[in-house]
Amino acid sequence: MPWTILEQLWNRAVNPENTNPDLTNWDNEIKTLYQLGIAMEDTLFFLYSEKPDFETFKTWINNRKRNAASEIEDLIENVLSEEDLQFWNENGYIVVKNAISKEDCRATQNAIWDYLEMDPNQKESWYKRHEKQKGLMLNFSDHETLNRNRFSPRIKKAYEQLYTTNKIYKTIDKVSFNPPETEHFTFLGSPLHWDMSLKKPLIYSLQGLLYLTECGENDGAFHCVPGFHNQINEWLDQLAPNENAREKALKTLQPKPITGDAGDFIIWHNALPHCATPNRGENPRMVQYLTYLPDDYNAAGEWI
Repeated sequence: MPWTILEQLWNRAVNPENTNPDLTNWDNEIKTLYQLGIAMEDTLFFLYSEKPDFETFKTWINNRKRNAASEIEDLIENVLSEEDLQFWNENGYIVVKNAISKEDCRATQNAIWDYLEMDPNQKESWYKRHEKQKGLMLNFSDHETLNRNRFSPRIKKAYEQLYTTNKIYKTIDKVSFNPPETEHFTFLGSPLHWDMSLKKPLIYSLQGLLYLTECGENDGAFHCVPGFHNQINEWLDQLAPNENAREKALKTLQPKPITGDAGDFIIWHNALPHCATPNRGENPRMVQYLTYLPDDYNAAGEWI
């Protein structure tokens, strides 16, 4: 158990006045949690709310960690064809069809309904906010079905092909719940954005989400700006002095919907601006986020 790394995280959270605020080890700390099958948000909530001593924190970690023996099986055959890879190079996103089964999608939907204490057959229940909801996001990451989805060999293999290495690790991320808009409920998601710093040189990574429900153009589909990863450096260079890149993107870039069936997995280049959209369909859109990162990933630095 890498207790030295986790002790740094614990100490900074519990004794902020006595520790160096340097976050250069942050990526290693988060990677360690992910490798234990523990979500970052759950850990930080426990540390900041409980202020435990280190022995109590170690007990909490040991009780939460997942059995590393149940690792993802490796696929020998490729998931993405040469045509898929060419599409990726041009567009910066790809849809992996049937990444998990319809049965697993239904099981995950049921887990989300149960967690939210909502009834799929009673629309009025869809709009009773859960204490763990923030916008579209639901801080729900520790469940048997969510973990099983993370072990999809098709998802792992696709990431390996796009990174051109098998030295990658999976994140432990959340789900989102996007019910249809009504006259009393409006969309709670974020506008077009990047989840990375725009300070050059840009740090390369991939992101992904799993459609747990059918998602057409009007069902709250994921949107992105295809091909922008091939333009972003020049686009940033052409910004006027003091011009805000994120604000300009909102005004000038046009995202397109990426539709999919339940069980389809979307991977996108982190240089693509992206967003969720209002759900104007009949049923809530459910999504599970699942990203793999390179073993040497390091996002420390200035955020702009």
